[in-house]
Amino acid sequence: MKRGWVWVALLLSVGINIGVLATIGVSRARAKAGLERPRDRGGSPPVERLATHLDLDGEARDQFLDIQQTLFRSMQQHQGSLQELRTEIRREIMSDLPDPLNVDRLLGEVGAIHMDLDRAMVESVLATRKILTPEQQKRYFEVLERWQGASRRFAGRGGPPGRPGRRPPPPDRP
Repeated sequence: MKRGWVWVALLLSVGINIGVLATIGVSRARAKAGLERPRDRGGSPPVERLATHLDLDGEARDQFLDIQQTLFRSMQQHQGSLQELRTEIRREIMSDLPDPLNVDRLLGEVGAIHMDLDRAMVESVLATRKILTPEQQKRYFEVLERWQGASRRFAGRGGPPGRPGRRPPPPDRP
């Protein structure tokens, strides 16, 4: 029975690490996508740079920024809730008498939050499509694919994007 909880703790730890690595991967993908200009480090936020990259102006730009800011707020709120739930799960599985039903309930809540995050992202993309021209949609989807591809590569290989072939030297070589 105790081994089962160790596996649950290990899986939770791996999940958290994948999330952190995916976040780093997304930021690196943004830099590769050309959304971050080296001279503009302290300037406009990434969403505004994306709007510029898509050649949005006027009302379309305002709508785009509003959609993205709504998504960002939703993601921030959900990330806070996820962190709290993961803390509760760790406390429960490390307690003297862990309650499997409580752990299952907490894991269900984590799953519901992930579904809400996915739903918010999908709604954001659908709302964004309505205000973009076909050419802008193409560029928008290219950026989304780069971000998604970077997080997939990062999570799947366990290493940062852009450095897939780097491995530490064997122990007998310096």
